[in-house]
Amino acid sequence: MNMLAPEDLRPFKLRIEDYELLDGAGAFALQRVELIEGVVVTVNSERVPHGRLKSELMFRLRLALRDIGSEFDAYADVSLSLPPHNMPEPDVLVARADAAGDYWAAADTGIVIEVAASTVRSDLGVKRHLYAEHGIPEYWVVDVERRQVHQFWTPADGDYRETRIVPLAGDIHSITLPDLIVSGAGIL
Repeated sequence: MNMLAPEDLRPFKLRIEDYELLDGAGAFALQRVELIEGVVVTVNSERVPHGRLKSELMFRLRLALRDIGSEFDAYADVSLSLPPHNMPEPDVLVARADAAGDYWAAADTGIVIEVAASTVRSDLGVKRHLYAEHGIPEYWVVDVERRQVHQFWTPADGDYRETRIVPLAGDIHSITLPDLIVSGAGIL
């Protein structure tokens, strides 16, 4: 009997087009998924603190963006096309309001935000590198448990060159959209 060794296995990486075909055929109808590095990954269930924080943050961002007359708006749970092998579903996306096409693209994006309750490690690791690699100007990971926001900007060579951590209880200043300030006070 010929058994393959683990090093002999070469997984097939799905492209966005492959993922769309599977999605259109109903392959993912019973669960939420995203495409990361060519692999279909399930998205965790959303618990109350995560959902509450995500919704309130999107609402506050939307108001702040309108107050400064920005060309950007805030959207929740949308598909971000990062060809050829990635279609993440960020919790909140700050993107151009006039974006065209079937999905948002990196060129439309100002800030990607992941709200992390059980996914802090992957959001600070795999997703941080993914967004940096595709030139997303600014990336936030909102840590629900620690009540803090990890901000990343200046993408280069598959990572972000600059970072800071701010408490969720105060104002959060965007780096790449300098007039954008959103209050984190009382958000949870």
